Amino acid sequence: MKKVLIFLLAVVVLVAGIYFVFNLTPPKPTITIENNTVEVAQGSYCWGGLIKGQCVDMISPPELIKHHELKPVTVSPGAELKIKFNRKPQENTLVASIWFSNDEVENASLNDNVLVVPKEKGVYIYSVSARWEKGSSSYAFVIEVK
Repeated sequence: MKKVLIFLLAVVVLVAGIYFVFNLTPPKPTITIENNTVEVAQGSYCWGGLIKGQCVDMISPPELIKHHELKPVTVSPGAELKIKFNRKPQENTLVASIWFSNDEVENASLNDNVLVVPKEKGVYIYSVSARWEKGSSSYAFVIEVK
């Protein structure tokens, strides 16, 4: 009987530990374009856990790209960039922006989590953000249209 109780307690502790580890941070998106996965940097976020929550303010997307030394993924003009999360964001909360500098930002049009990249050649820094029941988060990535 004592072994069964110890085993059950160990299972409860293990399950609780896994729950806390996977629920303390926002889900990271998988961004794909032309069969390539785009590397993503975590931006600012606020996230609530079962016991505690936290808000983390990060530097701007252009600075995040530099800090993490993210290399642009080369894509074709007008290619479709797909954004997917393992935990679906709340409806109509996923938004995207193109950063031309720390001061110049433009909204990017998303349609069913798909973003069409510009037809003009160049390096483009994007940020995406979304909301979930537990909070919100933003992410940055970079592409190069050739």
